[in-house]
Amino acid sequence: MNWNYEKAGVDREKIRDSHTRIAELIKETYDFALSGLEVEYYKDKEIELLEFMDDYKRELDFIAGSVHEWIIGYSVTTRERLLIFLQKKSMREVIDEYFETYEMMINSKIFKNVCHIDTIFRYINDNDLKPEDNCDISEDRVIELGKLCINNKIKIEYNLSGAKFPIKRPFPSRNVVSFLKKKGAKFFVGSDSHKLDYFEESVSKVKKAYNFLNLI
Repeated sequence: MNWNYEKAGVDREKIRDSHTRIAELIKETYDFALSGLEVEYYKDKEIELLEFMDDYKRELDFIAGSVHEWIIGYSVTTRERLLIFLQKKSMREVIDEYFETYEMMINSKIFKNVCHIDTIFRYINDNDLKPEDNCDISEDRVIELGKLCINNKIKIEYNLSGAKFPIKRPFPSRNVVSFLKKKGAKFFVGSDSHKLDYFEESVSKVKKAYNFLNLI
């Protein structure tokens, strides 16, 4: 479940209801199942996020932070909203602000897990919205975020959903994952399965991804 503070607010009853349903319908049958949330980070909501984490870190098995937007309504993970954003800011500004926001989230130490650290490149890549010459799209930027995670003892998601999008690779790339793993980074695998049929297709891919991580 993805929780967006500004759009959804803190609907505690909804969260607890979902947690109860998971516990009753799934966890009683499958003891390996976990309940968790992917939570959107906003710099100006850090106090509320800390309060939220304090309330729910004991109730939920897993909570991870993520960045899809930093200005409300301008998500960089939907092509339509990204195109509108690029009418207001240069591509370089959008990319730079994404990495700056992600760095702030890591340094806040609010989350022990973070998701898809370079998802800004879901559509900004050579297969779709080609990066402009003045844009820094190097893997070094992603590696620097990974190093920050290592220093702050934060686990990084190896997200497999990129295969569905123009980037056609995981977030982050296998090369970045290999480099960071050798430097001491800890990873967990995510499929971003928002639909049951995609989840069923992803099970074998998730297993292969964990095998890949274990072999590094």
